This record gives sequence, structure tokens and C-alpha cells, in this order.
Amino acid sequence: MIGSVALGVFLLTGLAADTSTAPPAWDRQTVALFRTLPVQEAGRVKPLDTYASFKLLKFRGRRSCPGLSGKSLSPMEWLMDCLFRPESAKQYNMFRVDNAEVIVAIGVPAKKKRDYYSYNELLPGRAKLLELGHLYMRKEDKDRSVVESELLNLAMNLREFEEITAFPDFVRHPLPLGDSATLSALFPGKTECRLSELLGKAPQIFSAYLELQHNAAGKEQEQQLLAKFLKGLERMAGDSTALALFPPAAGAESDEWMSPGSMVERAFSGEPLPSNQVELLGSFEELVAAAGEPVAFQQRAAAFHGVVAGLAAARGEYRNVPLEVAFYRLQFFYYALTLYVLSFLLLACSWMRPRSSWLYGSTWVSIFVPTLLLTIGIILRCIIRERPPVTTLYETILFVTAVAVAVALFMEWVNRQGVALAIASILGVVGMFLANKYEAREGADTMVSMVAVLNTNFWLATHVTTITIGYAAGLLSGGLAHIFVIGKLLGLRRQDPEFYRGLSRMVYGGLCFALLFSIVGTVLGGIWANESWGRFWGWDPKENGALLIVLWQLAILHARLGGIVRDFGVNLAAVFGGVVVAFSWFGVNMLGVGLHSYGFANGAYTALISFYAFELLIVLLGGIAWFRERTETA
Repeated sequence: MIGSVALGVFLLTGLAADTSTAPPAWDRQTVALFRTLPVQEAGRVKPLDTYASFKLLKFRGRRSCPGLSGKSLSPMEWLMDCLFRPESAKQYNMFRVDNAEVIVAIGVPAKKKRDYYSYNELLPGRAKLLELGHLYMRKEDKDRSVVESELLNLAMNLREFEEITAFPDFVRHPLPLGDSATLSALFPGKTECRLSELLGKAPQIFSAYLELQHNAAGKEQEQQLLAKFLKGLERMAGDSTALALFPPAAGAESDEWMSPGSMVERAFSGEPLPSNQVELLGSFEELVAAAGEPVAFQQRAAAFHGVVAGLAAARGEYRNVPLEVAFYRLQFFYYALTLYVLSFLLLACSWMRPRSSWLYGSTWVSIFVPTLLLTIGIILRCIIRERPPVTTLYETILFVTAVAVAVALFMEWVNRQGVALAIASILGVVGMFLANKYEAREGADTMVSMVAVLNTNFWLATHVTTITIGYAAGLLSGGLAHIFVIGKLLGLRRQDPEFYRGLSRMVYGGLCFALLFSIVGTVLGGIWANESWGRFWGWDPKENGALLIVLWQLAILHARLGGIVRDFGVNLAAVFGGVVVAFSWFGVNMLGVGLHSYGFANGAYTALISFYAFELLIVLLGGIAWFRERTETA
């Protein structure tokens, strides 16, 4: 329904326009107002800027969009064009298509193998695209081909875009009142009226409709006219659900913010609609109507923002909105990734000049600064969400990276061999690359509302944080062990046994550190499970994964203590320990079963299998190097 109405509106207002002249830029103050305008999505109140940012990231794969003038638009400018200048927004190349077969399948001329398309360019193939999208939606994820998955994603993105651009259409196209005597009496002298006016008299309209339903003798025509009007109102409301912009009053029983569509649904189901929300809807209507008048638009935007932000503040839901806008604009994690890459380049230079104290010190600083940025970003996320930093898989990537790099820097400060510094840089690059890749691929808000099973700060701060530190230490040990194994395999520093003994000591210390936190975290998880589900242990896949980490690390340390394995064996086992940690951390989520299956990451399966294969190859090659070394010393 939404798509068909949006298509009709487009044909009426946008197709014939074919605007070649870029619209004027939005006033900076107005854009700033909209950035901090609160909106509720998925149970969380967030800035409209965050909503726009992730929508654009989902559609385009990046947080910017080229306008008609060629100038790059920010997410907020793009969203404002979608809402208030849809005829321009439909010409922006904002849908990323990675496979030309997708475009060919819907009968649209393909530009090249991978490119960006506008809504207008996809419009001729829209019907075919939605038809294929419905078809492939019935398939399981694992049964879809790459092209089928991309077709489904494009269809869903197209529909979401239509919902956004159609959201203010109830203002642009008021509903005709028709010939109903009931409506003529309620709105004398009017042939159409605004939605806020209709909602203001919703109780009278609803009562009249119910009365006609029970007593329609001699009033069949009036009943039909009123029913026709209400169906038209329902269709209009269905196109205005994309943004929940209207908060309830302070002290209201419900925490749900409303969209125009949900307001219509509530008002015409017999439930009372708060008068402040009707007034706020009227203010929004005035805002949309003034979109072509910059001065009036800014004034009405300021008035609307003031009321919405005031209501949100009175409910305690606004205090972190400006901070979240600042957090995303400062891009801590993007700059952390950039600086980690720079640190790796400096590290490579230091390998060519190992005695350069200047390069060594510069590498230290180039790793410390992004780690500081990463830590500040994590702390700000905790403040914004008022949660510990490990509530989603995305956040655990950030946290594990920060802990692993920090511990590696501490090891380097103690040993000063340069090895831990190298691992710190590599882990920083890999961790931040995965985090940014995860966010871009998912294209969804990473500060999500908590699922019920995690909705407790105490256990998040104890069990989840502790066991995640265990993950970080286990992966760090595995990373250091790679240096040992690869060095032995390639015959590097064969005349420097102290180098390898120092490496082994770091790996051993990392394993002890990892085991401590893994055991404590697993026990705390059992206590939490007992409180939440009434049993300490249920052999859930995630529980089994945590147990595997503990058992494997215990086996390594016992084998070392008993003389079963020495330095080479400990390092080989630590490399495989990274596989065990990755399975417990991400792998069990791929199974899609169990009480902990809330963190599935789309597209991670191939990357995880590739990681397993690479690590097993390292273990195999390390085994060959160990056998060669034994043979040479025999």
C-alpha cells in the first residue's frame, strides 16, 4: 500500500518535474535544529541525525550523498531533502548496487558492474524489483544466492525510501471531505481539511460512524460516504509511519512516541488522543507547508524543535541527544582506524631501522593516540546509552580491541622487544576495520535497545565485561604466538633464542590473564543464568563456547606445567586458542539457536570460516617447523 501511494504521489508531483537545477542549500541553523530533533525508533529516543545517518549508510554504504550540484550532502541535509524536497531527493544517486545482474534482472539499463542509482533510474523496474523481493523474502538466508540477496536488499531499501519521502504527504495532499453530511456539519464550509483538524474531532467522527453502524436505516448512503472517507484516512495514515516524532506528555503511562499514522489508528479505535500531540501535529503541518519559504521554515522549525525537545526533556529522554550528535560528528572510531593504519606504516619503517629511537617513540605515540580515541569513544557510548560497553557484538569488537591493544602496550613497556608493539598495531587495525565493516554492512543503529535477557547493568558490567576481557587476552596471546610460529617457520633470528623465550613468556602471561577472566566470567554467567532462567548451566551453545575456552586454556597450562609441551607447543596451542575464542565469541551466534542467539551478524559466516582456515594453516605450518627443528636438533 505504501509503495503504491508513494508511486502515485511521485507521478503527480515528481516525474514531470525532472529538476535539473539543484535546490538551494539548507540554512546551517535549520540543519542544526533538525540534527538535535529527537525521534523514537525501535524503542530508543535518538537524534534525527542518527536516524538519517544510518538510513543513508544502509542505502548507500556511506554517510554522504552527492546532491544535484555535485556537492556532498550530510545525512541530515539528505533527509531534509527527502522530507521536504522529494522531487530532488529522487534524483540523487543513493542506492548502491554491487552487482549489475541485479539491475539487469529488473529490466533497467545497467551503468557498470558496481554503481549508484537514483530512485528515478530504478522506477521503471520498481514493480519487477518488488515482485522479486517478495519472492526471495520467502527463502531462508542460507538458500539465497548473492544476486537474490542483493535484489531483496535493494527492494527493501527502495520501500524504506518511499516511506520516508511519503511521510509528509498528508500535509501536501489534504483528504477531501466528500459529500458526507456528518463531516459537513463538523467542518462547515470546508471541502478538505488538515489531519490535525480531523484528529481534533476524531471522537465525534468515530461516534457518528458507530451510530451509523448500529442504526443505518434510511442512512445507508451517509454510512457509505463516511466509511469511504475513513478508508481514505486509513490509507493516508499508512503512508505516514516512518518517523515517530510526537512524544507523549511527561507522566504519561505509555512511553511510545507516535507518528501521524499511529495517531490516526489510536484516535479512530476509540482511545483518547492527548491534545498536546494533536497540537504538535498541527505545528508539523505548518512546518511542511513553509518548506519553500526559508525564513518562515526556520522559524517554524525552531518552534517545533522547542516543543518536541521540551517534552522529551520533561520525560528525561533528551539529555543525551546533543551528546550523541557530537559523538557521531567527531568520528572517534574512524580516526582511530586511520591512526592505527599510520602506526602500522611507522612500525614497518622501524623494522627497516630497528635502532632508531625516533621511529620507536613515534610508533608508540601513533598507537597510544588512537587507543585513547577508541577509549574516549567507548566511554561516550556508555554515557549516551547509560550501559556498560558490551551490549552488542559491535560493541564487543570495540571493547576487545581496546583491551587487547592496551594490554599489548603494557607488555611492550615491560619487555621492550618491539613484538608487543607490532601486535598492538596489527590488532588495532584489524579490530577497527572489523568494527567499521560491521557497522557499514549492517547499516543499522549500533546503540540499540536492550533485549530482555540483557536488560541489567549489573550483570552486563560483571559477567559480559569480564568474559569479554578474557576474549581480548586470548586473542592477544594467539596474536603473539603467531610471531613465534612464523618466525620459527621462516628461520628468523635463529641465533637469538632469548627473543623466542621472551615471546613465550608473553604468551604464557597472556594465557594466564585470559584464563582468570574466562573462568570468573563463566561462573558469573552461570549465576546470571540461574537468576534469569532458573538454572546455572543448560549446555546452551554460548555456555559451551565459554567452557571450551576455559578447558583449552587449562589444557595448555597443565600441559606446560607437566612438561608435555614446551615453548613451541604452547605457542601452537595458543594460535589454535584464537580459533576457540572466535567460535565462542562469534561462531555460536551463526548457529541461530539457544538462549544467546540474539547477536547474529549477517555476512560474518564467510569471514569466520576464512579465519578458521587461515589459523589452521598456521598451526599446520607451525607443526612442520616444529618437526623440522626437532629433526635438526636430534
